[in-house]
Amino acid sequence: HGPIWRENIGWFLDKYMHWSSYTPEESAVMIAYGSVYGNTEAAAFLLASRLAERGVRNVLLYDVSVTHPSLLVAEAFRCSHLIFASATYNAGIFPCMETLLLELKAHSLKNRTVGLLDNGTWAATAGNQMRTVLESMQNMTILEPVIHIKSALTEAQLPELDALADAVAASL
Repeated sequence: HGPIWRENIGWFLDKYMHWSSYTPEESAVMIAYGSVYGNTEAAAFLLASRLAERGVRNVLLYDVSVTHPSLLVAEAFRCSHLIFASATYNAGIFPCMETLLLELKAHSLKNRTVGLLDNGTWAATAGNQMRTVLESMQNMTILEPVIHIKSALTEAQLPELDALADAVAASL
């Protein structure tokens, strides 16, 4: 029915305790982004840089278009903080990002602190739709501000990005 572990049993028990209680394994930030033209990706990288400037050292960036959802789900279980940055695509969430969020919901992920960033030129709707999915999950704290980009992050929006970086750093 499965392997018999004779060594490192404490390691396996620790994993089981974290996973079964939905407790993050580490104080870490996973930034998952879905970008169409590279502008959402640029904002995600700039946010990671701003977090590093605030002393946050365990930050990982993932492009949801090229990273398998199983890896992203595992990282979401490991990390205490999750940031989802998505382009709006056909008035919805970028498809690969939507897949990730629905996988996290299907796995009943909970007890995480989340930041949101969306991008859309005419109707930036991805942020509200991501919030709806996350609010349907248990004990997900959504940080403010939610950043709304129209095509590309502007100089005037840098204080918002800094405010999100401050909120993430303070909550770690």
